[in-house]
Amino acid sequence: MRLPLHGLGSRQDLPLPFEFVLLGAALALVVSFAVLIVAWRHPRYTRPSGLALPGLTRFVDRPAARAGVRIVMLAVFGWMALALWFGQDLVTNPIFGFVFVWVWVGLVPVSLLFGPVWRRANPLRTLARLVLAVRAPVRPLREATWRRIGVLPGVLTLLGFAWLELVQPDNNTLVVLRWWTIAWLILTLGGAVLFGERWIAATDPFEVFAERIATLSPWQRIDGVVHLTNPLRHAATAVVPRGAAWVNCTLLGITAYDSFTNTTGWVGWVQTSALPREWWGTAGLIGMTLLVGAAFALAARATAAGWSDTAAASLVPIVIGYSFAHYLSLLVIEGQRTAILASDPLGLGWNAFGTAELGVNTGIFDYPDVVAVIQLTAIVVGHLLGVLLAHDESLVVLQGKRVIVGQLPMLILMVGYTCAGLLLLFSP
Repeated sequence: MRLPLHGLGSRQDLPLPFEFVLLGAALALVVSFAVLIVAWRHPRYTRPSGLALPGLTRFVDRPAARAGVRIVMLAVFGWMALALWFGQDLVTNPIFGFVFVWVWVGLVPVSLLFGPVWRRANPLRTLARLVLAVRAPVRPLREATWRRIGVLPGVLTLLGFAWLELVQPDNNTLVVLRWWTIAWLILTLGGAVLFGERWIAATDPFEVFAERIATLSPWQRIDGVVHLTNPLRHAATAVVPRGAAWVNCTLLGITAYDSFTNTTGWVGWVQTSALPREWWGTAGLIGMTLLVGAAFALAARATAAGWSDTAAASLVPIVIGYSFAHYLSLLVIEGQRTAILASDPLGLGWNAFGTAELGVNTGIFDYPDVVAVIQLTAIVVGHLLGVLLAHDESLVVLQGKRVIVGQLPMLILMVGYTCAGLLLLFSP
């Protein structure tokens, strides 16, 4: 469902001239890098550490707490399934906002604030465990095979979901969404029955990207105990599955493509082309993802690190910054609307949760300058944190050799990502 509220603001909304904003963002990265060269000469995030919280660990690990989270999430998805399979085929059906706003966009702040909660709440895992409790996987895979697979299948499913949201014709109809839901269930849940529950961690697009976002949360398990830790240390020391770099690049490419398709240049180009819009959309989505990945690969190779899933941790705060800036108004406005419509999933006049008669608070539109500054801050802060992580990882890789020259490629990449992000976000 292509909702018209992806991001709020344009170049004209900024309280400062756009050229000064762009220059200021680039200078912030360069200055921060210069400070790091002087004050941060040794890697700091080589081992996980933090404040141990055994009480919190015992609470979240209680069977009742685990079961409660799974039951609640099953109930939420079951309620929305009513809207999907028996609701009216209208834009007032809450299923569209539930999928494209609550789940796709909402998982970013939830995972950032609370860590890998989706792994525990994922209804597909709950259903898979119910099935696997009755019968063992048909063809369980070896540990070495799981390590080789990593989250590489998740790259394809992420692109598939992005294609549904941004390219698929009639994606705001129940027929299309039903077919995609069936495909999602067969691929993810069916694969879990065949190969084991870990298949979900490798293929479910929501869990794959939520796990990457959660690496920047302040909650990290160390030796089985939950710790309150520095989010940057968490991101730098988190377990990295194979394919994590491509997941981060894909997430960044999806958001960049979505911003790019809102520019007048792209719209005019596609409208005047003889080729179908879906062809351009597919090529643009894949091309933008490959462009982001190729830029990262070149910078990593020039740093002497090569393509590395570990080095790609520096992209996580950038992904979060872009997501927050790009989807801010969508989450605020359409998130409210979905909560209101959720009281009546079948369109029969129900008011199950007492929200049906509420109105959407559109006050965010009264402060375009404030929103523009928030968007700008999200991107710049995301890139500054990315610089910190890239610098620390580079110190480990370079081992005291070519410390300044060796990090220039990553600096150039970060500045390039910042400038490109701001251009896309604030271009008319």
